[in-house]
Amino acid sequence: MDLARYLVLENPLTLWILLGIAAVVAGLVWMRTGSQRAARAALGCLAAGVLVGVLAWAVETDRERLVRTLDTMAKAVDRGDAEALIECISPEYRSGPSDKEALAAVVRLGLQRVRATAETPVIRQRDREAGVTQAYTFRPAPGARPVPAEFERVTWEGAFAPDPDGEWRLRAVAATQPLHMTPEEAAKHLPKAQL
Repeated sequence: MDLARYLVLENPLTLWILLGIAAVVAGLVWMRTGSQRAARAALGCLAAGVLVGVLAWAVETDRERLVRTLDTMAKAVDRGDAEALIECISPEYRSGPSDKEALAAVVRLGLQRVRATAETPVIRQRDREAGVTQAYTFRPAPGARPVPAEFERVTWEGAFAPDPDGEWRLRAVAATQPLHMTPEEAAKHLPKAQL
């Protein structure tokens, strides 16, 4: 069932290709033989392709919501928009003794000093939760000193789950490369402001 949902709702291109090939083959058989059965098969394949397209467009899956959240976070970090990034943090966020407000303070401070470009995330999704590993390449924000070389590329692991409104938000996060650090520990390595 998961494969069918994935093919229909998240990656319909494979089905469209298969249905297109089947429609062409059935159409060729119909043109050569005049078989009404082949004509119905060709039309059925075309109708199924349209139905798959409508379903893929109309239904947003949990994975698509999670990818949208990750994209929002990456764009917020790239442009230095702390408030947009904080919106992607769940009120239920917990990482050690820290809660959402502690992380929000780190985000605001961090985005005063750095900008980052996100690499493609690796998503491990199970039912209603997901683990995400994603590397960011950091550069100084305008008016900040250079980022220390060892922290120009940092890999983070985050835990995500949907909140009651259905949006997937960050529940916990820690850096794993080059050092294992909480966001608060990582903030100690931020570049200083220019004088």
